[in-house]
Amino acid sequence: MYVSRLAFYTVPGHTGEVERALERLRELVEAAGAGRPRVLRTHYASLGAPDLVFEQEAADLAALEGQIGRVTEGADFQAWSREVSALLAQSPKREVYIAL
Repeated sequence: MYVSRLAFYTVPGHTGEVERALERLRELVEAAGAGRPRVLRTHYASLGAPDLVFEQEAADLAALEGQIGRVTEGADFQAWSREVSALLAQSPKREVYIAL
């Protein structure tokens, strides 16, 4: 099992707006076949830590890549990405973990 985490660093004052936008991303990812993606919001984190993390699981890397491809090729995601990019202090960073 693999866990993918996409870290979002928001412009100050826009974390709630990005959190709501990630709910829409959750819908897109679920429609692409991912099971129960999560949005994690940090409240007490070290300086430089992300404000929000979008987490999804996949059985293997091929499944994860397939889910990501099905989401990112869609027009809905392209519009979502343009909207959310203006609310971010930097580009999201993805980390993939092997869940033991």
